[in-house]
Amino acid sequence: MSDRVRILVIGYRKFSELINVLLPEFEHEADITIIESVASENTDYAKLVERHNPDTVVSAGSNAAYLSSTLNVPVVLQPVTDTDVIEALGKARRVASRVHMFTYAGQPGLSKRLFSSLPEVSDIEVIHRSYGTADEAKEAFLIAMAAESPEVIVGPSHICRLAEQSGCPAILVYSRESARAMLRTAIDTAANAQQGRAAAEGGRDKSFIIHSPQMERVAALVRNYAGGRAAVLLEGESGTGKEHIAREIHRLGDFADGPLVAINCGSIPNELFESELFGYAEGAFTSSRRGGRIGLMQQANGGLLFLDEIGELPLQQQVKLLRALQERRVRPVGSEREVAIDFKLVAATNRDLSRAVLLGEFRDDLYYRLNVFNLRLPPLRDRLEDVSAIARYYLIHYAAEYAVTVDIDQLMAVVEPLFARYSWPGNIRELQNFVERLVVNCRESTHILLSESSVFEILPELSRPSPTATTGALKELEASAIIAAMEKFGGDKQRVANHLGMSVTTLWRRLKRMEEKDPEEAARH
Repeated sequence: MSDRVRILVIGYRKFSELINVLLPEFEHEADITIIESVASENTDYAKLVERHNPDTVVSAGSNAAYLSSTLNVPVVLQPVTDTDVIEALGKARRVASRVHMFTYAGQPGLSKRLFSSLPEVSDIEVIHRSYGTADEAKEAFLIAMAAESPEVIVGPSHICRLAEQSGCPAILVYSRESARAMLRTAIDTAANAQQGRAAAEGGRDKSFIIHSPQMERVAALVRNYAGGRAAVLLEGESGTGKEHIAREIHRLGDFADGPLVAINCGSIPNELFESELFGYAEGAFTSSRRGGRIGLMQQANGGLLFLDEIGELPLQQQVKLLRALQERRVRPVGSEREVAIDFKLVAATNRDLSRAVLLGEFRDDLYYRLNVFNLRLPPLRDRLEDVSAIARYYLIHYAAEYAVTVDIDQLMAVVEPLFARYSWPGNIRELQNFVERLVVNCRESTHILLSESSVFEILPELSRPSPTATTGALKELEASAIIAAMEKFGGDKQRVANHLGMSVTTLWRRLKRMEEKDPEEAARH
C-alpha cells in the first residue's frame, strides 16, 4: 500500500472551496483531487474514476447518492449535522429573518424535530424544502424563486450556485468541522479499499500451488463459485488457506474492482458489533466520532465481504447479521436512514457449522443464507503431494525477502522426506513458518541446513510425536486446568480465560466440549 491514499472530491464551487481550505491538514495522508461537477448522466464518471484512479470518492447530497449507484469505488457522503444547520441559519439570520433552506431528502444525521423546534427558540422563519435529485433541487429552487421571493438561501453547493446565479445571497449548509470529519472518514475508507486491492494483488502472485487432485477440485469450484453475488462458505481447519481462497474468489469474481473487507467475527466485542458492521451517525453515543463512521459492510460495497471465524459469532449478533444480509440494507446506529449494500459474501470457519446448528449454537436460517456454495478445504496431511511445491514456493519467497542465497534443490532434498513424515497440525501456515525459519537460519551459515540433524535443531517439531498420539492426554490436562481455574476464580469466565491465556470464546468452546463428554462434571463448574 502506498503512503498516501487517493481521494476524488466531486462537487460544486462552495463545497470545493470548503474542502480546499482543509487540504493542508491532510497533505501527508492523502492526495485529494477536486472536480467541480453536478453528478448526472451527462458526465461519464467511470472514465473520470479511471483517469484519477481514486481509492474513494467524496461528494455530498444527491451527488453522492447518484455516484454511489454509478461507481464501483466507495463513495463517502458529506454529512449535515444539526450543528451545521444551526450555524448556517445563524449566518443567514444576519441577512434576513426569513430563510429558505434546501436539503437532500436522503441526508443522514438531520433531526426532523430540528426544523419544527426552531421557531420556538429564535425569531427566524425557516421555509424548508427537500429534494431527491439534482433536477428536483433545481425545480424546487425555481418554484421558490418564482412564488416566494427568497431573501437568503441555505443549502448544499448546487443550490448555492443556483442562488448566486439568480442574485440571491446563499449560505453553504456544511461546516468546516463536519467536512473535516468527513475527510477523516474518507481517508479511513480509502485505506481499507487500498488494503483490499493489495490483498487481491497478493492473491494474483500467490495463485494456487496444486499437485493434488483434492486441490484441483477446489480450484475448479473456486472458479465456478466466484461469479455473481451468491454466498460462499469455506470450511476447514485453521491454516488451510481459507483467506487465500477468499482472495481468489474476489480476484476472479464480478466484484474484483471493489474492495476486499475482512472481518474477524470472533474479535468484535458484543457492544461494538452494530457500530463496527453497520456504522453510526454523529451523536449516536457518547464517544462517537464527529461526523459518524461508515460501517464495514458499507465499506465493502461493490467488493467482497469476508466474514472470518463466522462460527464464533454469538447468537444475538447472528440475528442482526442475518437481517442485514436478507434485506441487503443496513441502518447505521443512531440514524433514521437505511443504506443499500451490494457485495460478494464469503464466510469461513474451522467449526462444523452443520453440527453447531443441530446443537443450537448457530442459527439454521443464517447457516442456509451463508451456505449457498460450500467449499471444504482438505488439511495438508491429506494432500501431501502439495507439501514440496508449497515449500519450494516459500523458500524462493523468503530467500528474496531476507536477501539470503539458498541452494533450494539441495535444501529440498534434505527436508522433503522429513516433511513427508510430518502430520502438519498447523497446515499451510505451519509449513510457511517452518520454511521462513529455515531461510533465516541460512543467513547465519551457508551450510548448517544441509544435514538432517541441523534441520531437527531448527525445526524440533519434526522430531516430536504426532499430535494425534497425544491429543487425548493433552485434552485431559487442559480439562483439569480449566476445572481448577473455574474453582479458583469462582466461575468468572473472563478471569479464567485471562489466567489460561485463551479467549473467552475458546474457553466457552472447551467448556461445551467438556459438558458433552461429562455433563455432571461440567455442571459443577
